[in-house]
Parts: sequence; structure tokens; C-alpha cells
Amino acid sequence: MKRTAAVLLAMLGVWTAYTQNPPSQALGVKQLASDLYLIEGTSNGASDAGNIAVYITGEGIILIDDRFDQDYSEVMTAVKKISSLPVKYIFDTHHHGDHTGGNAKFLPSAEIIIQANARRHMSEKDMPGLPHIAFTQESSVHLGGKEVRAIYYGRGHTDGDVAVYIPALHAVHLGDLMAGTRGVTNPVMDYSSGASLGEWPATLDGILKLDIDIVIPGHGAVTNRAGLEAHRNKVAAIRARVSGMLHEGKSKDDIGKVLLSQFDFKPINMRPLDGMLAELKN
Repeated sequence: MKRTAAVLLAMLGVWTAYTQNPPSQALGVKQLASDLYLIEGTSNGASDAGNIAVYITGEGIILIDDRFDQDYSEVMTAVKKISSLPVKYIFDTHHHGDHTGGNAKFLPSAEIIIQANARRHMSEKDMPGLPHIAFTQESSVHLGGKEVRAIYYGRGHTDGDVAVYIPALHAVHLGDLMAGTRGVTNPVMDYSSGASLGEWPATLDGILKLDIDIVIPGHGAVTNRAGLEAHRNKVAAIRARVSGMLHEGKSKDDIGKVLLSQFDFKPINMRPLDGMLAELKN
């Protein structure tokens, strides 16, 4: 038990260091469909930085997420490789700084849209780049004859995550409702911002009602509908396994061992373990 606790503590230390000092990562551009591109960061050949979707219209560009503040210049360099048109709108998938950090630099020239709960978290945490536009359930932008739609399906990573859907391309950006590295996705709960592992599968069920072929996670490799279905089923399996172990009277240490060995949890996934156990005990 002491050994597992020590391992978990070390892993949390690694995650804290990462969030305070995110690694420098080069940005690449990949075309996903007609007029839809991905700006991704790469580290040792793995796509593990925040993913930005770039949708080109005849009247300007719509971005989905904008990474850290310090990435702004590199992001704009990547955008200009795709199009010389201006960025007109940005959808934030949720409030965390690796997805909204560029907001402050974009706000003078672009409108930024965010879910109301996510905006409240930014305001309460005094985060820079607070968007002027917030919505509760759904918001759409129509630009150059094209539509991008942000939809709130419920709690998951936080209580303010949205799916940003491009109907014409059957594409969706999920932010951290789906995130991972090297092909492995696992849920990350920010319980200080209203997360819920218990409700997460139902949130993904709502998204799966969309007509989707392209699925862009908040971090990691782009996938498809089958990949999202597999992620949804894994989140549900984790919830069921942890709930079952709690009802069997298993300890935090026992549950931690299972999450590490059977579900390939990483430091970021282990961080909210106490909150997860508290939620699923009820």
C-alpha cells in the first residue's frame, strides 16, 4: 500500500510540474477535410498538445480553441500557412488555459464564444481573455455560408464542456471530453469545476446522436465515430469498475492499482482520484 501511495504521489508531482511549466512544442498543420485543418503540437512524434481546429470560410476563419497564451505567435504563424483571411470567431471548448490561453490576444479582433458555466469559471479564477459571448445550451456561427455549432450535452471533464460541431463536414471537436496520448484516452475530472465521471457516458451518448465521421479530441490523435464510441464505453467501464470496488469495500489504494494496471491511467488521470471516489460513493 505504501509503495502504491508513493507512486501516486510521484505521478501527481510530475503532473503539477507539467501544468506549471508546459513543454515547448512545435506546431504542425494537417488537413482533415475540405476547408478544415488541425493545428497540433508534437513532442517526440506524439500528438499530445492541445488541438486547434481551423475552419476556413469565404468571409474569415473560425477557430476551435487557441492553446496557451505563449503559443499565440506560433498559432498565428500556423493559421497564416493555411489562409491569409482573418480569424473572426473562436469557440472555447471549456475554460482551461491550455484551450483558452490565447483568448486575450485574439479578443481585440475576434469574437470568442464559450458555455456559460465555463465563462463563470474563468471569471471566478480571474483568468485573462474572458469571452464576451456565453450560452447555456447551444450557439451557432454562420459565416461565409458555413455553420459551426457549439452544443452543451452535460457534465464530464467539467460542467462547461461543449461539443463544437461542423454539420457540413460531419466533424466535431470535443475538447477534453475526449483526450489522450499515443492512442490511449481516459477521463480527466476537474472536480473543482463541476466534473462528473458518473454523468460523462450520458454526455457522450448525446454527442453520438450527431452525424459524425471526424472526431477531434482536445489532445491526441484525430479519430472517427468508432473511436468516440470506444472512448464512451471505456469511460462507462471505468465508472462501473470503480463503483463496484467501492461497494465491495475496496480501499483507495486497491482502486488506484486497478486504474493504473487495467486502464493505463496516467498522472493527469490519477489526479482527481479522491473526487472520483467521493462522487461514486453516493
